[in-house]
Amino acid sequence: MDGKVPDNAFVRFINLMRAISVLPAGVTLDPQEERLMHELGFRWGRGETVTVLAAMNMLSGASPSTVQRRLKTLRAKGLVDIQPSADDARVRHVVATASGRCYFARMSELMHKAVGNR
Repeated sequence: MDGKVPDNAFVRFINLMRAISVLPAGVTLDPQEERLMHELGFRWGRGETVTVLAAMNMLSGASPSTVQRRLKTLRAKGLVDIQPSADDARVRHVVATASGRCYFARMSELMHKAVGNR
C-alpha cells in the first residue's frame, strides 16, 4: 500500500475546515476550544442541557480547570454563554450564542459540501 489516504468525505471536510480556520470577526479557535465546541454541539444536538460541571469533564486528557479556562475563552469569543439554572441557583448551564449557532451552521454547510463533492 502506498500510504495515501483515500479521497473521502471526511478528508474533504477536514480540508474545508482548515480553509475556514478563522471564524467571523477574526475569531480563531485553538484545538482544545474546537474539541470542546464539537463536544458541546454533539450534546446540544441530542437535546441535552449541559452544565458547567458536566462540560468540565467532557474532554479526555484535559483537566477540569483547563476546560473551565477554555469555556471562559469561548465565552470571551462570543460563542457560548453561561446562564444560571432556573431550577437551582447553584447550577450554571453552557448555552450557544447566536455566533455559536452560526459556527455549527457553517460546519454543517461544509460537511454537506464535502459529502456532495464526490
